Amino acid sequence: MLKTEKAAAEQLVKREKSTKNSQGREVWHRLSSRPVAMIAFVGVSLLILIAIFADLIVPYEMAIKQIATDKLMPPGSPGHLLGTDNFGRDIFARIIHGTRTALQIGLISAASSLFISAILASVCSMLGGIVDNIIMRVIDVISCIPGLVVALAICAALGNGVPQLIVALTFSGLPMHTKMVRSVALTLSKMDYVESAVALGGKPSYIMYRHLFPNLTSIMIINGTAQVSMNIMMGATLGFIGLGVKAPTPEWGTMLASGLNFMMRNQYMVLVPGLVLAISALLINTLGDCLRDAFDPQLKGRA
Repeated sequence: MLKTEKAAAEQLVKREKSTKNSQGREVWHRLSSRPVAMIAFVGVSLLILIAIFADLIVPYEMAIKQIATDKLMPPGSPGHLLGTDNFGRDIFARIIHGTRTALQIGLISAASSLFISAILASVCSMLGGIVDNIIMRVIDVISCIPGLVVALAICAALGNGVPQLIVALTFSGLPMHTKMVRSVALTLSKMDYVESAVALGGKPSYIMYRHLFPNLTSIMIINGTAQVSMNIMMGATLGFIGLGVKAPTPEWGTMLASGLNFMMRNQYMVLVPGLVLAISALLINTLGDCLRDAFDPQLKGRA
């Protein structure tokens, strides 16, 4: 009898793998058939490549080097494609290396927040009872405070810097993700293959690693994409009010703040980082929306 149950569980696992692989191919097919999705995908890929190869595009030294004789040069000046700021630093170099800072903050904080949320949601769904109640009541308390206020408080306590900003944004994103991932994890915990694994004496940690985490990938990708865009915007907001990264590290929010005093005479100091920030957020949000549609089974065949 035990062998029969074990064979049935193995068959369910194989069927789960096959379904997952076919779903991945279908998601990519539906995504690639939409021009808007591919434009967003190419745009986001370009941002990632710029962040990776920023040092090859323009040396980091140009982004922080202050040249008194080159202050407030307009775009198109010799040696300065997008002009210079009030310290004589090259704006193009600061935009390029600011892309690395923005994606570093957005990606790491979103990934950390989702990873912790997935663990908490899986523990809630597998253990339930008092453990679920305690975790969710703590999450409810945190969710009563706006995420930006939480990030402001943490940054004010820890100080300026990329690591501090990542910690703040990771913590501020926990409530929303934990609730969303938990709702999916509760459904998965009632599936046949999970119940079979429980009946066979599988440990909760093994079941979470083997069955829950792989099937939470789609919701985590969708939430993560939206969270990256949100964290980039929040990071720029904190940088704008002086609680972001430390100077002279290139960052779009601090560039906006420094250019605000010169907006009447040198509009490019605000327009350039503002446009880059808006376009980046638009591309990432569009990709997230397209991924959500691609993963939604109700839209099957409509792409």
